[in-house]
Amino acid sequence: MSNTRTLELDISKEGTGTCVKVGQGDDGGTTIKALIYDNGAEFELSGATAWLVVLLPNKRNYYRGQCSVSGNAVTITVDESKLCSVPGYTDEAYFTITKSGKTYSTERFAIEILRSALDGQKPAQSWDDAVQDLIDRGNAAVNKANSAASAANSAANAANTAASNANGKATAAQQAAEAANSAASAANTAKANADKATTAANNAASAANTAKANADKATASANTAKTAADTAASNANAAAARANGAADDATAAAQNALNIANSIASIKPPSDAEVEELRKANEILASAVAELQDKYVLIGETAYVPPTRVTSYSGETLALAQSGVSGETATLN
Repeated sequence: MSNTRTLELDISKEGTGTCVKVGQGDDGGTTIKALIYDNGAEFELSGATAWLVVLLPNKRNYYRGQCSVSGNAVTITVDESKLCSVPGYTDEAYFTITKSGKTYSTERFAIEILRSALDGQKPAQSWDDAVQDLIDRGNAAVNKANSAASAANSAANAANTAASNANGKATAAQQAAEAANSAASAANTAKANADKATTAANNAASAANTAKANADKATASANTAKTAADTAASNANAAAARANGAADDATAAAQNALNIANSIASIKPPSDAEVEELRKANEILASAVAELQDKYVLIGETAYVPPTRVTSYSGETLALAQSGVSGETATLN
């Protein structure tokens, strides 16, 4: 159901016009449909825009509402809350049509605005759908700007968090590089020791050749030397056993020292000079034991690797002999 008033209006403005009644308090209760003519011929409105313009009865304010167009008809369902803000009679209502850069207006017709028996009507003012559309778009733009500002703040916070995380990773990388340099230094020292051992072995071989020549000349002395050598070998084995025991004791001592350092670190800040010195001493001791026994030494969560077990080293990747990895478990033999 709809209350539609159909009018015939001409842009020649030669007609006598008619009167349309609307009531205060209605809400979409009146639709005005106007058939537009151009000197009696139908005015084709394709591509045109049309507006209903009404000077309100107080002769000071106006109402302007946008219409839909189809064929030669313009149609608008009026907004009574705006059009009917002033009750009374006005004979200055018409439609404007803009097409192909030109604007036309129809003959005038009358609108009688019937007073509502209820209170609460809006005070008189001008209403223009085009102006209201600009206001609505301005409010929408402000809301979008606020949303963009909020998003920018969120992005800035995320960037700050990412920067903080990057700084933490850079610090960890620096620490890893320092540890790698220390390991490389230890490896160089081990190589130098190995070179010295090789030289000593070559010297021993030369002495052995000389001893063999002398042994050929003095068999009895060689037999005596053999007996002495056997005795020395027994003593060496005993010394080796004592050395291994000492290495085990050193490993245990390093573990105890690490536990003491951790206990102290739980009481004092990790930057305490004495605690840091004790930890460094543990690292030196564990590295020496690993090199002496030629086997892995595990203290706490740290594994110390003898140089002979390192098969390759590239970037952050270390390949070890006599070891294996399965899932999250590493096996060191």
